[in-house]
Order: sequence, then structure tokens, then C-alpha cells
Amino acid sequence: MHIISFIEELDIIEQILRHLGLWDIRNHDPPKSVISDPIPELVYDFSDSQIPAGGWH
Repeated sequence: MHIISFIEELDIIEQILRHLGLWDIRNHDPPKSVISDPIPELVYDFSDSQIPAGGWH
């Protein structure tokens, strides 16, 4: 992919952005976070561990 041109004329940029509905700045609050399920606790399974049961000595 190569850049073949730039649009630098402000009135043309405004026309394009208005056509796309992106010209007017709309301030809004950020979306509310909804956590339906709490994060589960981590469960460690050491059954396949290569560390001896008594630990390191």
C-alpha cells in the first residue's frame, strides 16, 4: 500500500467528514463498565509439577 496523495484543503476535508458524520464533535460520557460475573479465583494445580513434594532443600 502506498500513499498517492494528501487532502490539505480544509473545506474539502470538512465536506468529507460531514458526509461521513464525523465533523461535529459529540462529547459523551465513557461507557459504563458492566461486570456480570466477578473474576474467579486462580486455582493452582501442582499435580504435574517437577518440583519434589518436599520442596527444594
